[in-house]
Amino acid sequence: MSERIVIFGGTFDPVHHGHLIVARAVAEAKGFPRITLMPAASPPHKPAAGASGPDRMEMLRLATADEPVFEVSDIELRRPGPSYTIDTLEQLGRERPGARQHLLIGADMLEDLLNWHRAGDVVSAAEIIVAARRPWQQRLDEVFRRLAEHFDDETVNRLRGSVVETPRVDISSTDIRRRVAEGLSIRYLAPEAVTQYICERGVYS
Repeated sequence: MSERIVIFGGTFDPVHHGHLIVARAVAEAKGFPRITLMPAASPPHKPAAGASGPDRMEMLRLATADEPVFEVSDIELRRPGPSYTIDTLEQLGRERPGARQHLLIGADMLEDLLNWHRAGDVVSAAEIIVAARRPWQQRLDEVFRRLAEHFDDETVNRLRGSVVETPRVDISSTDIRRRVAEGLSIRYLAPEAVTQYICERGVYS
């Protein structure tokens, strides 16, 4: 069997339990032995991260230190310019030829797929896996109808078949940053090592 690379990208500003629970659920559902968490340096469609790249990378390392299903990569942090997904997929294709590439995204990112840089090349270069929480069926049906106006039937059917139902975890990085700024506790929202790092280093304060 060929090597499989499963990429879960994002700002991870900071990484929290929601990220890890969803990623593990997908790994179990799809039989992936490992998922690569990859922080973006400069996400094209989001504001700049509140924490530095090195801080976000270190928090990911701390969060996944004892989890063999997870690995972390700084490939986008090391590359200048906007963190376009297609650039990452092409770089990995050169570095690990023959590997099958999978890209884990949330249902909200699927809705924005048409705005991605070289979206058609992205869906050709990697198998997209959509992590969705209930109730997702009606919402995603509308998304797939819009995608069908731009992609061929085979691509849309492949995307439909890629949906993995994941637990609903209402934790957000935005809320964590807000709580830190207001001097409120973030215990239980993120791994303890991440919480300790944020408090000791004054990240987001």
